[in-house]
Amino acid sequence: MTQEEINRLMVKLARQGQTVCRLKGGDPFLFGRGGEEALALAAAGIPFEVIPGVTSALAAPGAAGIPVTHRGVARSVTVLTGHAAASPDRGAEPPVDWEAAARLGGTLVILMGVESLPAITQHLLAAGKPPSTPAAVVEQATLPQQRVVTGSLATLAEAASAAGIRSPAVIVVGEVVAVAQQLGLESLSLETAAPSAVSG
Repeated sequence: MTQEEINRLMVKLARQGQTVCRLKGGDPFLFGRGGEEALALAAAGIPFEVIPGVTSALAAPGAAGIPVTHRGVARSVTVLTGHAAASPDRGAEPPVDWEAAARLGGTLVILMGVESLPAITQHLLAAGKPPSTPAAVVEQATLPQQRVVTGSLATLAEAASAAGIRSPAVIVVGEVVAVAQQLGLESLSLETAAPSAVSG
C-alpha cells in the first residue's frame, strides 16, 4: 500500500468506530512516516496516541555489540537515510549532504541503505572520509538470523555483497565499530568467521 492508502485506511477504520493500531518496527517518528500518519489523523479530527519505540538506528548496533557512542572514541551519532543514495533525484525529499556527513565526527548510522551501499561508501570516500574507517552492516538485528559484516569503509560494500546481505539492515560507520572487536565480539564478523558462526 502507498502511504496515502495507509492514511486513508486508518481514517476509514477509525470512523467506523474501530480501534486502530498501526504497528511499526523501530520508532514511528524516525524514518517511519509516523509524522505523516499523525498529521492525517489530526486533519481528520481523529484522536490518537503515539507510543515511542526503540529505533533500529540504536538497537541494531547494540545487538551487534557496537556502542554508537564511546568515551574517547565518539561523542555524537548522526542518523541518515540511505534510501535514495544511488538515485538522489528519486522522490521529493532533498538528498543527503554526504560531504557534510563525511566531515562529521562521531558515528554515522544509515538506515534503508543496503541496496545503495556501494553508492553510499563512494559518496563518503569522495567527500574525504578515510578509506580505513571501520564500518559494519547489521542484518536482521535482534532476530535469530542476525548477521554482521564488518570491514573498512573501502571494503564494506564488497564484503556485504559477497555475504549476500539483504534488507532490513543497518549500516554503521565510525571508530566505534572497532570497539566491538575489542569487546571480544569479532566473531560476529563475516570477514573473520564462517557464515555458520555469525548467527547471534
